[in-house]
Amino acid sequence: MPEYDHVHGFLNMLDPAKGLAPGDPAKMAARMIESVEKEPAPLGSQALRATIERLEERIADYRTQTELAASTDVTE
Repeated sequence: MPEYDHVHGFLNMLDPAKGLAPGDPAKMAARMIESVEKEPAPLGSQALRATIERLEERIADYRTQTELAASTDVTE
């Protein structure tokens, strides 16, 4: 992308082959500006994927507590 050559290696930070953000800096900036007033603030694809994975792990951890949690319920 010659239009970004002047940013002194910035594109290396966006190289998906290095496990970093797979994005176009201009598109990323435009979406950031558009999303200023959105609630909740949107995430990039990599951050969203990581967030969903972590939340799924946490849900799985909570599900393992179902029986223990129910053991404190009042029974008649």
